Amino acid sequence: MSNLDIERLYHPDGHHLGSLIAGLSGSGKTTAVISTIQQAIKNKKFGPSHRFVIIDPKTQVGDYDLVSEPLHNIEDFEKSVRENRTTLFWPSLEFIEEEVSHIVEYLFQLSDENQETSFTLVLDEASILITPTRIPTSLKKLAIQGRAKRIKPVFLSQRPIVNRWTDSQMSSMCLFNVMPTDWDILSKRWGVKFEEHAELLRETPYSFIWFDMEKAKSHPMQPVDLPNLNFRPKKKGRWQRLLDL
Repeated sequence: MSNLDIERLYHPDGHHLGSLIAGLSGSGKTTAVISTIQQAIKNKKFGPSHRFVIIDPKTQVGDYDLVSEPLHNIEDFEKSVRENRTTLFWPSLEFIEEEVSHIVEYLFQLSDENQETSFTLVLDEASILITPTRIPTSLKKLAIQGRAKRIKPVFLSQRPIVNRWTDSQMSSMCLFNVMPTDWDILSKRWGVKFEEHAELLRETPYSFIWFDMEKAKSHPMQPVDLPNLNFRPKKKGRWQRLLDL
């Protein structure tokens, strides 16, 4: 994807905070994440000890399963994240808060076990769990302590998430086509004239604006690259070997 800093978006370097990716259904945000994660997995700068963890409540075939085989229970997740660079988890909507909380706590545990490890945690449909007035304790912990534990949170939502705990930890936003009322809310909350970009996004399908919240700059991006349908990441060895290094 042209001119988008993949490392800045996904790598927990200890300096940049989390990212928010928002856009209406069909605007291209999931395609963008799949395409950029494929690039990140193949990027040597992430290293063999980095783990990409994707939680997708949509459980939609033909999306993130292009990157990794989906898992449905916590035991399989724990085994996969120790052995594989990329893990896709399809949670049960009935127990989604419990399962997401377990995953976050498990990443904190693994981070304490091995100081060489780092994680990118992608949570799709994040608005199911995060609202302006409510956020699970585990995600609040992730927002506050994730950077110190080398865990980079990337939240996706059809409408931009506005929550005081995540707001204070956001380093960048990738906004696709969103509702007019959302542009207004974001402009008032961040002091950035987001609505000026709305027409540009409507003119070019699947394009988006990358907002650098640290530098208060915006970068219009070209339409997203289509994911490689034949892409399957190679396993990089067992986690235990990493712990023995």
